[in-house]
Amino acid sequence: MPELFEPTIINGMELKNRIVKSATLENMATLGGLPTESTLKFYRRLAKGGTGLIIAGYAYVNKDGRSYPLQNGAHTDAIIERWRPVTETVHEHGSKIAMQIVHGGRQTKPLPLEKHLQLAPSAVPNMVYFTRPKRMSEEQIWQTISDFADAAGRAVKAGFDAVQIHAAHGYLISSFLSPVTNRRKDAWGGSIKGRFRFLEEVYKAVRSRVGEDFPVLAKLNIIDFVPFGLTPGNSFPVAQFLAELGLDALEISGGIAETALGMCRGDSPAKVITRNKSLPGRLYFTLSLAGMKAMLPFRENYYLDYAKRLKPTLNIPLILVGGIRNPMAARDILRSGHADFISLARPLVREPSLPNKWLKGSMESASCTSCNRCLGEAEQGNILRCHLTNDEA
Repeated sequence: MPELFEPTIINGMELKNRIVKSATLENMATLGGLPTESTLKFYRRLAKGGTGLIIAGYAYVNKDGRSYPLQNGAHTDAIIERWRPVTETVHEHGSKIAMQIVHGGRQTKPLPLEKHLQLAPSAVPNMVYFTRPKRMSEEQIWQTISDFADAAGRAVKAGFDAVQIHAAHGYLISSFLSPVTNRRKDAWGGSIKGRFRFLEEVYKAVRSRVGEDFPVLAKLNIIDFVPFGLTPGNSFPVAQFLAELGLDALEISGGIAETALGMCRGDSPAKVITRNKSLPGRLYFTLSLAGMKAMLPFRENYYLDYAKRLKPTLNIPLILVGGIRNPMAARDILRSGHADFISLARPLVREPSLPNKWLKGSMESASCTSCNRCLGEAEQGNILRCHLTNDEA
């Protein structure tokens, strides 16, 4: 299947194939957000396995934007030297690596014994952590925009080949875009253009810092799966705005914290998520997850319908994620022009060598069962890994 494994280029970044490792929370960093030996091992396995572009998960741009204690950071110059062995190892195996930069916004998990501001465009309660964020001031907005630019600059110095701005899944940028979480009436809210302004300024600041010849990508929510939330009627124009600004490639996704199974459909890891919770908490989350699973059941290529509608209006490469398991289906998506890259997350956590397996001619689907225990355990603070295999080679 030459379409899946043909070399290609994104703004000067040469990729050996069209397979992308979509970013995930790994819980492999130090408490200071620095990569560890586990980080190096994780990305070495992905690079050896044949992925063309690896997007390193979820690096917070400042301390208030950290969602989890062991999350990657991009908030300090200390990351630069610590990430270089990782980026160099990825390059040695012929792959490229991007850093995903993010601010958690209303989806920052309260951390024991640590004070930080939970900031958001509006003070809309979080019904997963049962917290109420603080409405951002003008000063805090502009400081955070500057922090995104600083984080991107550090990624360049650390040897990354690209950056991806995380504007999906209900985190800060995503919450600015969504009418259900952005209820501002000032220049940062109201119309589609007003809600887009924060992402626009982040993109401009990042682009100014890294230059025109460095690839800047974004991950964008297409739909929130909540009443009055983001829908294609609002998100498709945002995708087009980004393309007009000069974005180099766009990955699409969906769901926020309250509709987590929208972004990672499959089984509900309720027993993991409710571990150590009170009886009311167990009932609340078990019923919520069961409802989500019923409304948003797993099917392969579950974001493909959105890609089919968006791609004809988009003049930049589209990266498609969401339940892609079969190599023939992946090939057909590319051949049909519905997307330019195939993005995988859970399948590559379970099988880092899956791209090489397909390259050698295997027609077998990924063995990932979408049980979602890997993500449930990560939410609980445990290291990201597949819990259906003991393979740690």
